[in-house]
Amino acid sequence: MIRLPDSPRFHTIDADRVRPRFGRLASRPIYVYLPEAAEHDRRRRFPVLYCHDGQNIWDDPHCCFGHGGWYLNQIVDQLTRDGKIEPIILVGIPNSDSRFREYTPGKSYDDIFEHAYANYLVDVGKRYVDKKFPAKKNRQHTALMGSSLGGHVSLWMAHKLHETFSMAACLSGAFQFKDRRGESFLSFLSRRDHQLLKIYLDCGTVLDGVTSRRKVAAMYLRRGWREGVDFCYHEEKGAAHNEKCWRDRVWRALIFLFGIPRRAK
Repeated sequence: MIRLPDSPRFHTIDADRVRPRFGRLASRPIYVYLPEAAEHDRRRRFPVLYCHDGQNIWDDPHCCFGHGGWYLNQIVDQLTRDGKIEPIILVGIPNSDSRFREYTPGKSYDDIFEHAYANYLVDVGKRYVDKKFPAKKNRQHTALMGSSLGGHVSLWMAHKLHETFSMAACLSGAFQFKDRRGESFLSFLSRRDHQLLKIYLDCGTVLDGVTSRRKVAAMYLRRGWREGVDFCYHEEKGAAHNEKCWRDRVWRALIFLFGIPRRAK
């Protein structure tokens, strides 16, 4: 059993309240963690970060094959207190036993509206969060994040649903999988014009597919993204493909997406 944060700012949306409406998709709860500022200002609205594999992102030391969770709630709180990021709402959407099907394109990278999980996140999960929590609803303040296949689906959804999302973070993205037509994510990306999307991409250097990640990073630059402006690529020397390594470097993604600009002295 996973251990969830013991905090009045943590909320579990029961699976019965957010039932899928489209396709073959298992019901699941959704987890929401509010910033401390929400306790002091009931009228304030906050950006929202939607995280895939949402059962693994909390301060659980026992999950994820002994690697522990991402501790994302604690990391976000600390970065906010330090003035490095603006206060944000964390939303964790757990995977199901059909994780591979949920996080890969299936028929085609172009058919996002036929994809059950993408529809669920936007039409059920986001709609409920927007209604019940102090969320900024527009695309400028809505982001996606995931690792491995969760990173892959974050980028894919951001590109195809850019009217909903303006930012995406992909840690150790799994880009080796193809749609049923045989197209890879790299090929899909090569056909895309530059979009108003802020993209964070990273990987480790130990059995973490660094060669494929470098190709994807290079393609973003060729398609018009600019390093340090709307694109960030980072390689973590010695890091492997697990939650501990993602936990150790997720701060980079958070600051790139939600960072507060430094004021000139």
